[in-house]
Amino acid sequence: MTSFNDLKQYNKILLLFLLILCVSSLLAPLIKIATDMLVSKSDLMADLLNYKHGGYDFGKVMRRIILAVAILIIFLFRKSLMINSLSTIGIKHTTGWWEHLQMGFFLSTGIFILYTSFLFIMGTKILEVDAKSLADLFFQLFKILLIAGLVGCIEEIFFRGFILQSFLRDMHTVSAVCAGSLFYSLLHFFRVKLLVSPGFQPFIGFEVIYQSFAKLLINFNTSMPTIIGIFLVGVVLSYACLRTNSLYFAIGLHAGWIFLIKTNILLFDHVGTNFRWLFGDSKVVTGVLGWGLLVITLFLVRFVTKALSSETISCSAAKLQSNNPSLPLPRRE
Repeated sequence: MTSFNDLKQYNKILLLFLLILCVSSLLAPLIKIATDMLVSKSDLMADLLNYKHGGYDFGKVMRRIILAVAILIIFLFRKSLMINSLSTIGIKHTTGWWEHLQMGFFLSTGIFILYTSFLFIMGTKILEVDAKSLADLFFQLFKILLIAGLVGCIEEIFFRGFILQSFLRDMHTVSAVCAGSLFYSLLHFFRVKLLVSPGFQPFIGFEVIYQSFAKLLINFNTSMPTIIGIFLVGVVLSYACLRTNSLYFAIGLHAGWIFLIKTNILLFDHVGTNFRWLFGDSKVVTGVLGWGLLVITLFLVRFVTKALSSETISCSAAKLQSNNPSLPLPRRE
């Protein structure tokens, strides 16, 4: 009988994914009891879960449960998954890590600003600031920046640090990147809005899981443009990870995209046009123009990481030469 440790990494990922869904569904009814009590007493919880008329969105709660269970199970199975340390998943001290983080953020935001400016000029977007005052606008921008950094870090650790690195153990690089990016894309549709009222519901977790899969299958054709767009995002982020052999550049890219996407919603309103195939919709990566910019970003990642690598080598050589004056500096070709 084959043991868990003898399985291929991608088979381990599949089994753990099913285990995470099962454990989350079993815990969901118990967590719902606690949420029922909190949502009626806490204004913060009521706002987060859209508590109105005695009901709230349990789909949001379920996504947090799944995230927490995933972190716990990955930690418990870390030895079987060959996660020996943070460096295994790309979180390690490397020369120039801060520069990689910054450059990733500025690259993604720069591309996105050009994209949004073009849509604004074409009339696809109109300026409509959703803020009560200038102080409120700055507060919301600061909150968005924090959220972007946190989400970018968590998702990169999970998808590129864990999923991609696991696939790379048993697959060729291209296959691993494609499989990891498809998994990343499809999981973005693993969400459903399910309004519930207070009370014990023993199968609420399984219901959310079922409706999430059903929604993806039923709306698969209409969701295809977004699936393609997020798949390309995954490819760009995976390539950034492979080029730098760490997660920092990918985290910067990811955080920059999230920051500008949420800022875009705050500042602009999307206007539908007859050229949806070209401009996409409010989800940004659903049109040919957005896909093209992601492909351009892929080439820019190669160019920028090559430049950063050369600069890092020069700085290291200069430091070595300063400590050993007799050593000549290497010539850059």
